[in-house]
Amino acid sequence: MLSGPRRNFDRVCDGDRYDDRVTEIVDAALERGYLLAFRERAGGWEAAWRPTTAVAAPPMPPAFASTRTAAAERALAAIRAAA
Repeated sequence: MLSGPRRNFDRVCDGDRYDDRVTEIVDAALERGYLLAFRERAGGWEAAWRPTTAVAAPPMPPAFASTRTAAAERALAAIRAAA
């Protein structure tokens, strides 16, 4: 599911740019040992994360924003701050 409406600008879809940025953020989280999961909620997007290892980490509240990209950026900022 796209995080924004699709609009064409010289053969590039605006929704694709959002998805590319989210992919970059998910990759950065994986490099730090975290998996991101997204869920569309009333009024925006929720991004939750958990470690990819078997070590139990304290639960972190999910990041919430009006777009999936913004939620992903907030989640990555929280991951970086926790490190």
